[in-house]
Amino acid sequence: MRRILHTLRTVTVRPVTLLVLPADSARTFRLRLPAAILVLLAVVWVASVTAAALLAGRHLHYEAMRLLNAHLAEQTQRYADEVAKAEALAGRLKPLEEELRRRLARTRREAVQGAGEGGPAPSFLSEEIPGRVASLERVGEELFRNYQGLTSMIASTPSGWPVRGWITSEYGERISPYTGEVGSVHQGVDIANKLGSPIVAAADGMVLYAAWTPGGYGKMVEIAHGYGYSTRYGHCSRLRVTAGQRVRRGEVIAYLGATGNATGPHVHYEIRLYGVPVAPRPFMR
Repeated sequence: MRRILHTLRTVTVRPVTLLVLPADSARTFRLRLPAAILVLLAVVWVASVTAAALLAGRHLHYEAMRLLNAHLAEQTQRYADEVAKAEALAGRLKPLEEELRRRLARTRREAVQGAGEGGPAPSFLSEEIPGRVASLERVGEELFRNYQGLTSMIASTPSGWPVRGWITSEYGERISPYTGEVGSVHQGVDIANKLGSPIVAAADGMVLYAAWTPGGYGKMVEIAHGYGYSTRYGHCSRLRVTAGQRVRRGEVIAYLGATGNATGPHVHYEIRLYGVPVAPRPFMR
């Protein structure tokens, strides 16, 4: 052991001569340095390159996630605009559908009883009216199916606040309040309120998970809503639903708490579109 230590001490203390040969001069320069300094410089260089590579990889990952979320946010906003237009159209079509049903009923009665008063029914009545009735029925049924599909889509889209309170942490990059990590990505929003406040479902759906969850969520509820949407509600104190249960928008699913990685009572509210976390704020208006 002493021999090994003596050898290391000799190698690190023994000076090393560096020759510098300028390209435009015939003179050479000699630089004598202890080997320990060269080893230290090499270690510092390797550590700097490694740290730079790690930071660059993390930055690229964050930029990729930021671009993906920006694209999804744009798609979500476009989808929300289309839903609003379709909902307005459905509101205008509803009275037309009712009027259509009334006219269909009246047309059927005319086909049986005759349309004229004080004279015979027109000769074409028995031939043309049944075809018109069938055509109107098909149009009415198609309108009704589209209206039902639109209603289902709206009911499955998250909207509103899962619990009223104040937002203590926004979606996106932040300094983790629990670990102090710089540049961690927060995949939802934190909404604080008093312990035990009721948490409601943001849309109709089926409970995928309702239990203690590893990864810092604590007691969590996850709901699948359809059309690619799912929501998560973390750090709950008590759960009111079970996996496989169907819930409606506004139904109480859990109570606000501070389980898991939490510094105080709040709910971590997360919206995912096809498994990718998206900014919840546009859905909370």
